[in-house]
Amino acid sequence: MSIKKKLVWSCVYGIGMALLEAVVVVYLRKLYYPQGFFFPLKSMDWNIYQIEVLREAGTLLMLVCVSALAAETFTTWFAFFLFNFAVWDIFYYVWLKVLLNWPAHLMEWDILFLIPITWDGPVLCPLLCSLAMIVLAGVILTYYKRGLQVRLKYYEWSLLLGGALLVFISFIWNYTSLMLSHGFLDQLSALRNNAAVQQVIEQYQPQSFQWGYFLAGFTIILVSIGLLARRLRKEFKTSHT
Repeated sequence: MSIKKKLVWSCVYGIGMALLEAVVVVYLRKLYYPQGFFFPLKSMDWNIYQIEVLREAGTLLMLVCVSALAAETFTTWFAFFLFNFAVWDIFYYVWLKVLLNWPAHLMEWDILFLIPITWDGPVLCPLLCSLAMIVLAGVILTYYKRGLQVRLKYYEWSLLLGGALLVFISFIWNYTSLMLSHGFLDQLSALRNNAAVQQVIEQYQPQSFQWGYFLAGFTIILVSIGLLARRLRKEFKTSHT
């Protein structure tokens, strides 16, 4: 199967998977936020919370597996994973808009993830990350299709991972700071003190997002994509002269 067809089917898979994810969120919001989603977070039954974490882990596993089925090398697996993740994430919010008419705008705050701790931030931020993922995947797969053995250099990986780390810090900053300020030094400690954690979270209203970390990390990621695209373009021209 050609890369183009793989991308088409990956896109269809991501859209369907996003619908499934959005439907689960519709159920959860009907149970916990019947008047609409807002902070501070409502208390969630501990068993339900654990199931939510497992659901997120299962989602990642499915993305890993379907990407592996489409890929031929580690680098192309990485590209398909980024593409699949991005399509799933974008259409997750598309389906929430269709089903719940939410978010009202791109600066609306959301809970983004629960592993290893609660991520939060404006909806715009994961969408920007998803667009960057699609661009990076497109660069890799375009030149792989043209016959290059695409492998990222050490400095390219360093920039990508460094930028991703800063973005990650921006997402977990609020709830990590909250846990630390109340003596929950790590996730295992938090698990052992679930009742206390729930009480703290139910009273917590995030006040700000770490835009400095996010924009710095996102810029580094864009720079790394630009450097990769320039290098691959040069290598392609050299191989065809």
